Amino acid sequence: MSTPTNFNQPNPTPNYGESPNDNSRRLLTMAGIAIAVLLGLSIFLMISKYKSGQELEATSLELTEQKQAFAELDTKYNDAVAQLEQQKGLNAQLDEKINQQLQSLEQNKAQIETLIREKRDYRSAMNRLERQKQEYLAEIDKLKEEIGILTDRNTELTSENETLTSSLQETQTMLSEESTAKAALISEKTQLETERNALSKKVDIASAIRVKNITMKAVDVRSSGKERSKTRASKVDKLNICFVTEPNDVVPSGEETFYITVIDPTGATLAIESLGSGIAQDKRKEEEFRYTTVATCNYDNGETNVCGAWEPGQSFVKGKYDVKIFNKGYLVGTGSFNLK
Repeated sequence: MSTPTNFNQPNPTPNYGESPNDNSRRLLTMAGIAIAVLLGLSIFLMISKYKSGQELEATSLELTEQKQAFAELDTKYNDAVAQLEQQKGLNAQLDEKINQQLQSLEQNKAQIETLIREKRDYRSAMNRLERQKQEYLAEIDKLKEEIGILTDRNTELTSENETLTSSLQETQTMLSEESTAKAALISEKTQLETERNALSKKVDIASAIRVKNITMKAVDVRSSGKERSKTRASKVDKLNICFVTEPNDVVPSGEETFYITVIDPTGATLAIESLGSGIAQDKRKEEEFRYTTVATCNYDNGETNVCGAWEPGQSFVKGKYDVKIFNKGYLVGTGSFNLK
């Protein structure tokens, strides 16, 4: 039966050159190497643990900084939102503008959150968020000025409104106590105003000077300035409209103006503003009318011959022409003539 080999035993082969001291030195050397290896391993483990600790500390620091960054972002964003929300409620246009700004702030906040998570430079973006808030508030103040809505003015108006409301309530109380007497006064006043207006209108109508003997003369103006009567439209250069005023003792003596309207066969009023035409008020019909020309005279409460002329510098058309004469806004005479 063979004896098993023991690998831990020293080589049984005798070494006649070695002494007991050599064996001791070998053992000491091996022990030193073992101690050095253990010491190096310990140092390596300590360094690894130190580095791991530093890495863990760095990671923890990064997480802390990231958490602080998120907290700072929330603070700035919430502050901006709060300041913008405070500006609402004054005007629909202003509210719409603020809602747009809030949406933009929210988008910027999301972008900054992405920068913080990806450990990128977020500080400049954070500063832009603060500047953006200030710019938005400045825009709101400018818009307030443009639409006339200022907080101080609104407070002042509110105070004035309260004062007016209080005064109105006092007045309403007084009016309620005096309603019967006031109703009678109002009724009497209305009746007096109606009578006064009617009387004033009668006086106004009575002051209009009526005219008679209206004549229309169509003439051809020669180069010498001499005028010759014509009846053919193609030969007529000028219209002379004359009439006689009727006596009116209501009207004081003085200059009077008569507005002459000439209506051609098509129904259109002959009028050229540069030749004195214009627009006046027909008080009876309560509407405006266009007049062709005017004629004036020095009225002395009796019969006075008055003439007006119309020389348009253009051809007339064939047919019947109607003439209306107004004084003080009332129709005081009519007439007509024909051109062949």
